[in-house]
Amino acid sequence: MADVKVAQPGLIQGTTDILGMYLKVFAGEIIAAFARSSVTMNRHIVRTIQSGKSAQFPVFGRALAAYLKPGKSLDDIRENIPTTEKLIYINGLLTSSQMITDIDEALSHFDVRGEYSRQMGEALAMAADAAVLAETAKLVVANTPNITGVQGTGVGKIINRTVTDLGITEATGKAIVDILLEAKSTLSINRVPATDRYCYLHPDFHAALISSMVAINRDYGAIGTIVEGNAIKIAGFDIIEVPHLTDGGVDNANVLQGAGHIFPAAYKDVKPLIISHRTAVGTVKLKDLALEQARRAEYQADMLVAKYAMGHGGLRPEAACLGVISAS
Repeated sequence: MADVKVAQPGLIQGTTDILGMYLKVFAGEIIAAFARSSVTMNRHIVRTIQSGKSAQFPVFGRALAAYLKPGKSLDDIRENIPTTEKLIYINGLLTSSQMITDIDEALSHFDVRGEYSRQMGEALAMAADAAVLAETAKLVVANTPNITGVQGTGVGKIINRTVTDLGITEATGKAIVDILLEAKSTLSINRVPATDRYCYLHPDFHAALISSMVAINRDYGAIGTIVEGNAIKIAGFDIIEVPHLTDGGVDNANVLQGAGHIFPAAYKDVKPLIISHRTAVGTVKLKDLALEQARRAEYQADMLVAKYAMGHGGLRPEAACLGVISAS
């Protein structure tokens, strides 16, 4: 039987001494990885199911109107509202675990369990974020409406801009504002509600917004300050800075159903603006995020496990856009 991989809180990265962190005077402070917070969980549709492998989301097209002439029947002019469905499948049980031996815990003079538990929970939260953002991007790139024809619901748009001075510059910030204004028009034409609209963007582009005086000028519908270094709302969109914007879902090869949540390759490296309404994508939960501890007596260790069972998928193509900025 192969050796079980256990956590080594006494091992300093880059060394082989598994007691390297022990036997020293404790300074009173622990340097841990910075906290990572989910940015999408409250900004899209989330449904919880009690059992099953997927959830169904009915989709309705638009109704039509017609004049009724004298002597004619409504049966002759009636057009049914077209319907279809969107299914979101549970991907499987996503986990993150560590095993802490009794001897390592006894030797350590700092809290191990609390920090490990927090880091594992955050890893799963980031995986969910990245999957939701990837599904939004895929929805736009696919360019396929739920309902076609005159009673259809429409699609989003890939909005391109070029600038001569690409980077954390005023020109890039102005290009972002231009994209948001066009996206605002696109979503409104698609009858997408004016509330609950979001723009997820890379930290470089968020900084470019701040560098542009236009982007924070209240005359352009923006709320933000250079002093605080933020841009909160522009053209009706909440602006959300996302370092893991194009990471895509984790371990896509091992999902139980579907093809995983791979960010579209053509846009992965260009750091696109991901623009969406709350209804653009959905998450189905079978098992919510939970932390579990189990005793492994044969190893004289405790195993810590963070886990959830969710699935993510696109719902409304007409409620999402991508903004792409390139150098001219």
